[in-house]
Amino acid sequence: MAFLDSIANVPRPQKIVAGAVGLLVVAGLGYFLLIAPKIEQRSTLQQQDEALRTDVRKARADEANLRPFRLQAEALRKRLQAAKERLPSEKEMPRLYRQLTDIAFQSGLQVALFAPKPPADREDVAEVPIAMACEGGYHQLGAFFARMSRLPRIVDLGDFRLVSIERPTATVRAELTLGTFIFRPEGAPPPAKPETAAPAPPAAAAPPTGQPPAKPGRAPQ
Repeated sequence: MAFLDSIANVPRPQKIVAGAVGLLVVAGLGYFLLIAPKIEQRSTLQQQDEALRTDVRKARADEANLRPFRLQAEALRKRLQAAKERLPSEKEMPRLYRQLTDIAFQSGLQVALFAPKPPADREDVAEVPIAMACEGGYHQLGAFFARMSRLPRIVDLGDFRLVSIERPTATVRAELTLGTFIFRPEGAPPPAKPETAAPAPPAAAAPPTGQPPAKPGRAPQ
């Protein structure tokens, strides 16, 4: 009680000064304890908001710049898919070999050699060279190339050599290297080595459709 009495007996000007100081202390504590952290938090949020807005603007600009490349990538993807559809799989290779020998016989050629070689890796594909030797006439050889170009699978013509011969059933011998490709997905094991195949030619090759059979001692033209 004595302490309160002493405070009550303090002159009024001192009470006013003490009250003002107390208010300043309370205001200062309230500012530093309550208001200042909120202001700092607000400033941090504003900086984060501005950074996010900058990222959004940059992302939109990148999106606009990438749009042409995405269109190009989509076009390339479609072209790759179309090319993959024309590339035989490893399981389809024996069928492709039969198709090549069949169209050779259908064109009137006699196949003396048909030997697939070991595949050679080329990035995502493996190239399969095929050594082939056949005999016939120039027209029969042209018919064979025309039929080969219409195959659903890609078959390229590589090395090509013609040798004139004089036989009742042939005037030229063609020694050539064909090439086809096997698509290899990333991480796929290397394709198996093909077995060398040399189909025996028939006794007499059938002439192409619309051409009369060759007379003995005279080569078909």
